[in-house]
Amino acid sequence: MRIRHSAQQNTRSRRRLGAIAGAILVAATLSACSSGGQGDAGEASGGTSGGWPRTIQTSDGKLTLKEQPKVIVSTSTTLTGSALAVGAPVVASASTSPNIDGLSDDQGFFNQWSKEAKAAKVKKLYENASPNIENAVEYAPDLILVSKNSGDSQMDSVAQLRKIAPVLVIDYSGESWQDVTRTIAEATGRESQAKEVISDYEQHLADVKKRIAVPQGTTSALMVFGDGSGAAALTKDSPHVQILQELGFRMAQIPDSVKGDTSMGADRKDIVNLSMENIQKGLTGDNWLVVSADKLAHDTVAKNPAFSTAPAVEAGKVQYTPGETFRLDYYSAGMMLDSLAKLYAK
Repeated sequence: MRIRHSAQQNTRSRRRLGAIAGAILVAATLSACSSGGQGDAGEASGGTSGGWPRTIQTSDGKLTLKEQPKVIVSTSTTLTGSALAVGAPVVASASTSPNIDGLSDDQGFFNQWSKEAKAAKVKKLYENASPNIENAVEYAPDLILVSKNSGDSQMDSVAQLRKIAPVLVIDYSGESWQDVTRTIAEATGRESQAKEVISDYEQHLADVKKRIAVPQGTTSALMVFGDGSGAAALTKDSPHVQILQELGFRMAQIPDSVKGDTSMGADRKDIVNLSMENIQKGLTGDNWLVVSADKLAHDTVAKNPAFSTAPAVEAGKVQYTPGETFRLDYYSAGMMLDSLAKLYAK
C-alpha cells in the first residue's frame, strides 16, 4: 500500500521466473522444514502451541511445519518488521527504494527497524520495484514470508515459492499489527517474545492515553498520494485507526458513496481510495490526521484546494504523523504513539 505511489510499491512485476525452474529443484531438497500443503492440515499431530510439528491457520489456508524454522526469507518489507520484533531468524528481506526521507535506510529497509536488521545482518533480497524471487534460493530458507496483497505482495509467485520452502501468507491489510506478530510468532515458535512486545506496547499505549486530550468531534485518518491523484481514507480495519480508537478518538464514518474505487486492490480492507473530487466527500471528520506525512503531503494539504478548502483544514484541525508510521509493526506503532502524545498533549 505504499501510498506515496513510489514506483517500487505499485509495480507488480511477477514475470521474472524463467530462470527459477532449475534452481527450485535444487532448493527444494535443501529445505529443512516442509509443508503439509497449504489448504491441507497434513499429517501433523502437533497443535499451534508447544512443540513440532504444528499446523497454523494462515491467510491462504493451513500450513504445516515439521520443525521450527531456522532460516527465514521475507518477500514482504512490511512483514519483516514483525518478524524481527520477535527475534525470528530473518536472513534476507525485500526492500523499498533506499534513502527515502522519513521511510527507508541505505538498503531500503524501513527506518523503524533498520537498526535491528543491521544487528541481525539481514541481507537485501531485492527491491520491490524489480522482484526476483529466485534470489531466495541461495539462502536455502525453511520458511518464506509473503503478504497477501499490497505493493510488497508476491502472491502471484506463491506456487513457485512453495517449491523452495513452506510459505506463510499473511493479509496485514485486514489484521492488527499485533495479530500479524502473533501469527509470525506461532510459525516460528516465538510466542513468548510476541507476548512480551505486545505487552510492552500496551503499557506504552496506556501511558499515552493518560497524557493526551482527544480532540472534540470526529476524526478522519488519511494518507496522501504522492502522485497527486488523491488520498486513502483509513477504515476501521486499518491498524492506525485501531490505535486511534484505543486512545479514545471518535472516528468519522466513510460514506458508502465513495467506496466504489478499488484501484488500490479489491481485497484491501484498510483503505478506501479517494480521487481528488471525493476528498472532502470521503473525509468528513471535524479533525484530520494525516498519517505517514512527508513534506509533499504537508504541501498538498496546505495548497491543493481539494484538501485546503476542507472545513478541518480551514479550522486548523489537521495533524501529521511521521513517515515511518506508514506500515505498522511493533517499532512503528511505538513511534506513532510517541507522535500522538506530542500532537495531542494535554
